[in-house]
Amino acid sequence: MNSTLEILLVNSYAPRQRVVSDTALENSLAILRTYLESKGILAEVIDDQRITSLEKRIPSGCVLLLRAMVKLQLKTYHNKLLGRGLLLAAWPLHAYTLHCRHEYMQARIEQIVKEIKSKNIPLLGLKLWYGDAFKWSCDLATAVRNHCPDTTIIVGGPQVKVYGDLVLHEPCFDLAIMGPGEEILAKLVSLRRQNHSKSKFLDQVQTTFGGTLLKTGGFAGDKAELVQSLASQTIPEYRDADLEDKIHFHTIVDGVGCSWNSCNFCSHTRCTVPFTPRPVADIITEIETMLQRGIAFFRFSSSETTVEHGRNIAEAILARGLTIRYSMFIRAGKPSQEMLTAYRLMIQAGLRAVFMGGETGHDDVNHLVMNKGVTKQDIVGTIATIRLASDAAGLPCRIGLSLIYPCPLPPGVELNEVYNANVALIDATLPDTVIVNPPGPFPETSWYSNPEKYGFTFAEGATAFAQNFMRYEYSIYKPAELWKDMGFALNTMEGKALLNETGKLRAYAASLGIPTDISDEYLMMTEAIGLSSKADLLLFKQRTLIDIMSGSTDYTREIAAAINKASRQIAATNTL
Repeated sequence: MNSTLEILLVNSYAPRQRVVSDTALENSLAILRTYLESKGILAEVIDDQRITSLEKRIPSGCVLLLRAMVKLQLKTYHNKLLGRGLLLAAWPLHAYTLHCRHEYMQARIEQIVKEIKSKNIPLLGLKLWYGDAFKWSCDLATAVRNHCPDTTIIVGGPQVKVYGDLVLHEPCFDLAIMGPGEEILAKLVSLRRQNHSKSKFLDQVQTTFGGTLLKTGGFAGDKAELVQSLASQTIPEYRDADLEDKIHFHTIVDGVGCSWNSCNFCSHTRCTVPFTPRPVADIITEIETMLQRGIAFFRFSSSETTVEHGRNIAEAILARGLTIRYSMFIRAGKPSQEMLTAYRLMIQAGLRAVFMGGETGHDDVNHLVMNKGVTKQDIVGTIATIRLASDAAGLPCRIGLSLIYPCPLPPGVELNEVYNANVALIDATLPDTVIVNPPGPFPETSWYSNPEKYGFTFAEGATAFAQNFMRYEYSIYKPAELWKDMGFALNTMEGKALLNETGKLRAYAASLGIPTDISDEYLMMTEAIGLSSKADLLLFKQRTLIDIMSGSTDYTREIAAAINKASRQIAATNTL
């Protein structure tokens, strides 16, 4: 192992919690560190996205007062006049607490810059997220450029996978990795060792890789390379510090991509290789490694875990006699006896929640606008099959359904028809949670590349919209009137009208007593800690919402303690 720190890996974060899973275990940076150190490269991780860090620098009295005001706002939600009055009354306190958080985050930038400078670290790797977290990354990178000009700044993570080379329009970033980063980072460290100046190093990168956006895995379009990398997937070695102040569920790579990979709206299509499974034996080895660390909750990471692959994993889990809980993303299909049997086995193996992108209940829209490749009957039938499998196993499996509304309209279809079709779909399936998102024309999707065809217009052009959207702080909990202009319109609807329409469908789901916007991993973990009824989920949603809106972590700490305890208890039942 080289005794000199050669790369610092930093997770970006926002001043406020945006979803409860923000503070999950940071698996990708742990994977990078584990792989690099196996190659003799000393790497360090800085991850400030932790539960109690969300309150740092804010006076405790302010947090308590803001929490009380948010509770009152939620109680008086249906009284619009009183609700708006309370919102205005709380606004100065919100502004002050955010100011405190920004001061803290700026101080962290100064501390990180000081470390890079004092240790003369040649490479900085940033994991990019959206909105305020992206802004913070830009601020950190700019400060590093100013004070440590010979440090090369490499970015990766979800933001690069969605926006590609557009992130490099930010002058503070030098290189971007689009896809898995382990092998390419090791190669970059090797090149940096050979080129002692930053300029010579970047010239060598251009010569070796042909540019500054470095595509890997499925994003490079090389199926053989992807199969090979999945067969040698690094298992992260979590240290005690990685587990501290985190919610203990592990995101496990079960495969890459989607079997359909053709949706008009989906940024996952930038991964040009269709679904490629990871070897089941390696998945089981990783599960057993995590169980030894006291982690028994898992989220499968692929865009879609196919029924066949899911069954193969389940059979291996059952054959090994492992006790775990897990969730995964699924795609609707044609119900069959084989599907029923597969889901029964998966549920017996520990599957407790699935997340399905249904998008809409209107078949013409799903075909002509979404190019989803499924029908309403496929969605209804798949959900019914999972419920039958759950009954057959005698074990629960919760279902989350995601919809995009409003959306582009094919000729002859009115928006109210789509709304009614979505209502009918919710009525027919009664999922455990509904997630409704407004339409987003993301780069390289058909919606973005052919905006006129789908009715999108960009106020300042597509590229300017995308660059602005990278910094856009998306929060479904803000009233539509408080959102900044999103820079695009759909037909005659601009940003606030779009959001109000989205809220209309979300409100319908809520009127049925269906909690909205609960992620699949929380559907899975809340069941494990005894929050098993619809009333329990609604209370969970309400209490997490109070934390998110107030910036406090009272309930997050409580729920994390219960989840982590359950994770350790389940893990301890396994004999390995």
